[in-house]
Amino acid sequence: MRRRPTRAPMKNGFDRVGLFHPYVAFGAVILLNLVGLALILSAIVWLGDRIEDHFWPGGTEWVDF
Repeated sequence: MRRRPTRAPMKNGFDRVGLFHPYVAFGAVILLNLVGLALILSAIVWLGDRIEDHFWPGGTEWVDF
């Protein structure tokens, strides 16, 4: 099996990620990390709301799940 010839790095020193510029790949990774962080924080807030409803039912709801 023949191997593709390797491409030279770009002028800024980064290698391409598939067809994409490295900054697009970096942006996608950062966006994925932010989505994961938002899901984790939402789960913590949801759990805190459930615990608060168990100990102090009723009252004004600040977080409405």
